[in-house]
Amino acid sequence: MDRFERKSRRTLTITGGALEANKATNAPFFKLRRMKKAIGILAIGLAAVACQAPQETSTVSSVFETNCETVRTVIDNLQNEVVSFEHYSEDFVGAQTMYNSKGDSTRLEEFKTNRINWYKTFDAELTTPLRLLPGVNPETNEPDGSVRYYGKWNITKTATDSTEEKTVLIPLYVSFDFDEEGKILFQQNYGDFTAAFESLN
Repeated sequence: MDRFERKSRRTLTITGGALEANKATNAPFFKLRRMKKAIGILAIGLAAVACQAPQETSTVSSVFETNCETVRTVIDNLQNEVVSFEHYSEDFVGAQTMYNSKGDSTRLEEFKTNRINWYKTFDAELTTPLRLLPGVNPETNEPDGSVRYYGKWNITKTATDSTEEKTVLIPLYVSFDFDEEGKILFQQNYGDFTAAFESLN
């Protein structure tokens, strides 16, 4: 082996060792750079999600507040015997929840007739503070703008020439779903109506 070849090999050995040493020395630096890059990407992703979530939540919250105003108006109309159905959708469906009721739902025209006949015989008064709660989509369990509440109502059958006034107290759970125009599309009332009306009648 001539002197030039030995020198070349020695140079390569030294250079290779220096590279390996340099890699070993700078390993923490490269790891830190990769970590910072990963954190940066994660931060951007979280920021994007954070920007979207409040907007969606704000929209649902706004719809809920609007629907709450509708429910308050409907409840006031019931207590004051106002004949108005402008807040109900033409496709309205009311769930039949009384014991042994005929059919499984009430449509808008039947609901109107029932409400007008109700006013002729009964008075209704909500005796508990009205606290409206957000409902959720049954498939996603996420708030969807629907409204529900728990309350106690005094139902009074007005006196006639031959009967005295009678009043019963009935706890109720009531929920309202809305269409895209903010009108009540579905309503359900749960309480012991059967016992209440048996007592009144």
